[in-house]
Amino acid sequence: MLGNIPQHHCEPKVEEVFGVAVNTPQRRRWSQRTEQTIIGYLCLLPTFAYAAVFLVFPVIFSLVLSFRRWPMFGPKKFVGWENYIRIFQDDLFWLGLKNAGRYTIAFVPLSIITSLFVALLLNTKIRGINFYRTGYFIPTITSAVAVAVVWTFLFDTNYGLVNDWLTRLGFERVGWLSDPKVAMWSIVFFSIWRGLGYNVVIYLAALQGVPVQLYEAAKIDGAGWWAQFRYITLPMVSPTTFFMFIMGIIGSIQVFEQIFIMTGGGPMRSTYVVFMYMYDYAFRYNEMGYAAAVGYIMAVLIFILTLINMKVTGKSVHYDQA
Repeated sequence: MLGNIPQHHCEPKVEEVFGVAVNTPQRRRWSQRTEQTIIGYLCLLPTFAYAAVFLVFPVIFSLVLSFRRWPMFGPKKFVGWENYIRIFQDDLFWLGLKNAGRYTIAFVPLSIITSLFVALLLNTKIRGINFYRTGYFIPTITSAVAVAVVWTFLFDTNYGLVNDWLTRLGFERVGWLSDPKVAMWSIVFFSIWRGLGYNVVIYLAALQGVPVQLYEAAKIDGAGWWAQFRYITLPMVSPTTFFMFIMGIIGSIQVFEQIFIMTGGGPMRSTYVVFMYMYDYAFRYNEMGYAAAVGYIMAVLIFILTLINMKVTGKSVHYDQA
């Protein structure tokens, strides 16, 4: 009789062993790939929240703001395109745009040329070269406000160290920040000095990526230093130059902090740029909507200039396909 009873009726169930109920495996609700995707998005959720609160929302809110008369304290009113029309009718806006253009035209090429020259000097194998590289990079990591204050004292007409050296050499004092003809050049010089370390590091990375075999072959063919620089170095670092050119224009049009600290837009508004114009209307005249409209006009202008530069200068960029 027992031999006819199926074996599974004689074995105790796993769930009843030791009187403890054990759950049997159930079918997975999601696939493993779906679970990994959900976990990934949960990990990215703080980043998405940060971007939404501090990036996306300000952009949308400032766009809405630009179509309103929006004092920080007081009644708000929708004015449509009135803020934008006022901007284009204001001569002070055009003056700020003109000064920003002057600064950009002077700063961008001089910054690129100086950075490439210094990078070539630092791209050599001599004792203590890392010390010099570090020294050039220190101004980049220093507070812009702090170094601007220091340079303001250096450029002081009566007590500045620069004019003290000039008088010792027999020259007359120069109004570095008080002469309308010189003030913008002083700002340009300061900006080149402060951004030199960052640009040099980028150029050093590009120079160290140039194959040494190209220079060796050029030497065998009798090419001199200038020929090597013109036909090897410049084409090989052209993507870096193109990048620095685009970023330099974007950054120089938005110049503000060094001018705000060193000259305040003077003397006689010779250094008054468009972002100081936006600052004045936002925090001095309490017209947030008008300032937001200025910001959007500049954003569109920078976008158009970037597209033009990419079309015009991008054709001369050499990309190594090796």
